[in-house]
Amino acid sequence: MEEKRLLSVIQNFKISGYVLGIRPYGAGHINDTYLVETAETDQPDYILQRINHKIFQNVPELMHNIAIVINHIRKKEDADSGSDPFRISLRLIESVNEQYFYVDEDGNYWRAFIFLKETRIFEKVTNLAIAEEAGKAIGHFQNQLSDLKEPLYETLPRFHSMNRRWDEFLAALQLNKPERIAEAASEITEVRRVKDRMISYHRSFKELAIPVRITHNDTKINNILFNEQGKSLCLIDLDTVMPGYIHYDYGDALRTLACSSEEDEMDLSKVYFQFNLFKAFTRGYIKEAKRFLTRDEITLLPFSPLYLTFIIGLRFLTDHLNGDIYYKIHKPSHNLVRARAQFRLFNSMETHLPEIQKFIEQEVSPKKG
Repeated sequence: MEEKRLLSVIQNFKISGYVLGIRPYGAGHINDTYLVETAETDQPDYILQRINHKIFQNVPELMHNIAIVINHIRKKEDADSGSDPFRISLRLIESVNEQYFYVDEDGNYWRAFIFLKETRIFEKVTNLAIAEEAGKAIGHFQNQLSDLKEPLYETLPRFHSMNRRWDEFLAALQLNKPERIAEAASEITEVRRVKDRMISYHRSFKELAIPVRITHNDTKINNILFNEQGKSLCLIDLDTVMPGYIHYDYGDALRTLACSSEEDEMDLSKVYFQFNLFKAFTRGYIKEAKRFLTRDEITLLPFSPLYLTFIIGLRFLTDHLNGDIYYKIHKPSHNLVRARAQFRLFNSMETHLPEIQKFIEQEVSPKKG
């Protein structure tokens, strides 16, 4: 998109300073992101994003959620004189119509943030210190929102529901694509073996009256912002923030952070759960989250990495059976390769489950002396 048109878009937001230039920024796969640079040294630069409204079909609800969360966090940080000096928060810019989004003449939705300078993200966790900082960031985010009373929209209904994902899997089988079913025969057998355990775990949230809190729902390591010294600052990419269970964020972070390989590793001998990274992440997470976690939430915490790993594996498998209609693929049977890696990671996590349970309990209730 030409710079002239982008300039006309950013002028619909309440920015300050003279715009020097606008250029593509980052490597996101969903929204189009641009860096807006200003001339004055005492004025901020900005991030301008075109929201993919084909994926996020109700942008006003999405932006309602993001604005409430960001403003709640900002108010708490502004009021807390003893807050961590490393912490910062995202800042949305209002449009001239006093909304947090702007709709152009072609029906595209846009939003703007203040650009946070001297920050970085990690695509892969390379050491224990970064793993612990990631845990702190997610626990801190959940703790900040644990007292949020304003209602948020459930923008992606039943997103991590095993019942929903199981129904979608059965529907995919009914399409009866013989070649794909045959290719995935062992994975289909594995899913049938484990599914009752997954349904039972998810049912436990309601049976134990686990609090529905505000969750991020996409806690990959590259959605955590760090400073140049490796200290965690805040969570970014809040498009999926909505009501949920804290186990979703904790489990999904470990699914990605503590995995030894890429998500589509074909050599399954390279796919395993890195227990040392789990310990570092969990240590950081518990330091922050134990301020608000209930005993029943803690009881269900150890199994959440297994649950989220299985759910994602099931979604990859379902998409393979459907003919690859949801996830982008870059090679034949790519979604099946992804599913196999997730199920191998699940099996590795399962062998560590007693150790996972023991370590979490130790961190929550450390022995004195």
